[in-house]
Amino acid sequence: MKRDHRSFIETAAQTPLGRLRAALDDAERVAVSARVAVDDAVAFLRACDTIDMLIDAVGAGADIRPETNRADFLRERLRANAELIVGVVQRAGRDRDLHDSPSWKRALTIAADARARRFRRMALIGAGAVVVIALLALLPVIAPAEPAPDIASISRLLTDREIAAALDLARAEYERFPDDPEAALWRGVLELRAGDPQVAEELFAQARRQAASEIAFLFERGNLLIQAGLPDAAEADAAALIARSDAQAEGYLLLGSVREARGDREGAIAAFQQAADLAAAANKPQLEVIAKTRLGMILQSPPLNVER
Repeated sequence: MKRDHRSFIETAAQTPLGRLRAALDDAERVAVSARVAVDDAVAFLRACDTIDMLIDAVGAGADIRPETNRADFLRERLRANAELIVGVVQRAGRDRDLHDSPSWKRALTIAADARARRFRRMALIGAGAVVVIALLALLPVIAPAEPAPDIASISRLLTDREIAAALDLARAEYERFPDDPEAALWRGVLELRAGDPQVAEELFAQARRQAASEIAFLFERGNLLIQAGLPDAAEADAAALIARSDAQAEGYLLLGSVREARGDREGAIAAFQQAADLAAAANKPQLEVIAKTRLGMILQSPPLNVER
């Protein structure tokens, strides 16, 4: 008798490995917005707790190298964004909800260590260091963080395919923060999506002038173009990066995302593998982890033309 495919999927999802993959999906979905949205920060930390627990539970009983690579990438995101996540959670008074969370305790430790390192560096300045350190400790109370454009909400609207609403909000946030390069870049991508390339190019020129580097600008714009459903424009940015000897890893990583968005699974696999190899050769460990994570994720997903 033919086995019920849905029952098989439901059964697999109930196994430790199935739950591990679901937790990885949950954490990756909110990894970026965890820096600015408290609900996503709490969800990210809880998902990280579940991932650590399930990796131990699965243990040596299965080959979980792709899952381990994804978990390593998420741990790196937690490490890199610990101070922002701690700030978001504490300002909202949600730390009480995380009193039993190992990942929350890890984030607190990382944030405290980062503050301590800054304080030690300040202590080298001279006799006025004690005063400066005290002021730094009180800075969040004395001078709250500067307001910033609501990029998280724009991204969420775009993910929900509410394109018109995303463009309206991007325009409003750019009016509020006309000198912010991120606001300019997001509005530029959405103006291009709406069919106004001239306005988009003006905004891109502003974002490019203010970007940390040309590589950072092209890579970020390319990813936003994919998110906005413009893979052809993103492929041009990937090609520009690949043409540079110092950005080929970034270029192939972006190209893999373009091919994945088009449904070209084999092409995406080849591009992500190339990105990982080039990142390793260029001594870019964080980029290598990201490329391997993307490779692991696509290898786990079934081909789109599988016969059922």
